[in-house]
Amino acid sequence: MRKNKEIRKQARNTVKKNYFTLVFVCIIMMFLAGNYNTSMTGIKNIIRMDFVIEFNSSYNPDIRLDYLTDTNSDITSDVLNEIFNTDDVEKIKFKESVTGGIFRTIFDGITHAERFVFKILKFVMDLFVNAKQTLALSIIIILIQFLYGVFVQKPLRVCESRIFMESRIYYKTPFKRIIDIITLKNYINVVKAILLTDIYQFLWNFTIIGGIIKNFSYRLVPMIMAENPNIKSKEAITLSRRMMNGHKFQLLKLDFSFLLYEMLNIFSFGIFGVLFSNPYYTASIVEFYTDVKKQYIKEKKEKYELLNDKALLENTKNFECYPGVKRREMKKADEIFNYYQKYSITSLILMFFAFSFLGWLWEVGIYIFKFGDFVNRGTMLGPWLPIYGTGCIVILFLLFLPKKYKKITDNPILTFFIVVLLCGTIEYVTSWYLEYTHGMRWWDYTGYFLNINGRVCFEGLVFFGIGGCLCLYIAAPYMQGIISKIPKKVREAMCVILVLLFLADFVYSSLNPNIGAGITDDNIKNIMIENKE
Repeated sequence: MRKNKEIRKQARNTVKKNYFTLVFVCIIMMFLAGNYNTSMTGIKNIIRMDFVIEFNSSYNPDIRLDYLTDTNSDITSDVLNEIFNTDDVEKIKFKESVTGGIFRTIFDGITHAERFVFKILKFVMDLFVNAKQTLALSIIIILIQFLYGVFVQKPLRVCESRIFMESRIYYKTPFKRIIDIITLKNYINVVKAILLTDIYQFLWNFTIIGGIIKNFSYRLVPMIMAENPNIKSKEAITLSRRMMNGHKFQLLKLDFSFLLYEMLNIFSFGIFGVLFSNPYYTASIVEFYTDVKKQYIKEKKEKYELLNDKALLENTKNFECYPGVKRREMKKADEIFNYYQKYSITSLILMFFAFSFLGWLWEVGIYIFKFGDFVNRGTMLGPWLPIYGTGCIVILFLLFLPKKYKKITDNPILTFFIVVLLCGTIEYVTSWYLEYTHGMRWWDYTGYFLNINGRVCFEGLVFFGIGGCLCLYIAAPYMQGIISKIPKKVREAMCVILVLLFLADFVYSSLNPNIGAGITDDNIKNIMIENKE
């Protein structure tokens, strides 16, 4: 049995070989399985920034603001106030507080004790449940949280153990291995084993001392199940107890050896843990398990044959991955999508109207879903939102048509960020233009996470980025296939008719813009700019 110093050294090598995979695994486990509480708490504190600011006498010496004690609604105002030292705190608090949008829900979940999964669920259910049903809702939430813990959270810890075990000796372990090892049959076994372990631990906790001892006795159960998920639950628990005989104190010392890392994790608001100490600690525990297992097998103790995965102990053939596992190489976008098409002027015009119509359907549909009313969204009278069509045509012009940019479009991730920049610029400029020319806003993201003057916001840009990539890689080539089958004269006639209708609508709407409830005034956030300068 190696000393803890040697165990930690090997653990560092494991993290180094599969750094990004293991860091990402730990991040997933932090959010979905509740692991790594120090890092999670630190990240909460970064987001929440729970402190009280005293204003000087130039404001009101009696005013104290408790920021973010319950929700995330004032995150942005807090951050902007600290960064820019603005004097108009109340204005920022009104305009920049995170009080709306999808990310408000997600952030509120992260900043509460509840995991964000359940906060989102609670938010959705609150849409359909009135105040009199609060008790029933609470019971449902507790039940769902329990089931989530049993069937998702705890099995994920077994999966995490497996991917760390493979990463010890296979330097290209793919992330997908976190779910590959569990099939339907052994998944039930894993659930039963972890649930039974938790029940035993819960009962032992009433004895206090016994609970502390059993916490170490049962620590190897997830790794045993990760190595042999077909093992019976009671056998896994018994095997863990036997393997830990004589090794509890060493595991305790190994835990204590990470106290300094925990302190660094706290002082870095969880960032140090995310980037290093979380995977390092888990790799060390897995390394400890491997040493205990080797000794147990060498001494041929009872049921040692259940620890039968020799490929987790040695890599005699120098495989990159666990035997039978292949790491998929990333394909170029042009190998996945046949997106290089020849777009004619008529094709681009028809696509402009097609995407403008789809954008109109999207926004009308969202409003019907949220409020149950049909509202003709946009500045114009016709069933089109030209900002969507313009965005798609600009993407095709700037990224597709110039052949010198082929390397960019062959990289979907880079394309996504460029599309976000292009669409964000178009949306911001359009919002400014409409407000400047008409004195009002047709959309206002005030209260949404990371919004800029209420004209663009983070979640909107993400959706635009996804939609733009779908347009470039899938929708536009598909539409081109349909359009190319239409006779040329018919296409030209369609273009002429649509352009004339659009121009007539544009001229009329410039003088008589489409305004009203749900368009420029949704009775929630959008405001009339009364004193335009």
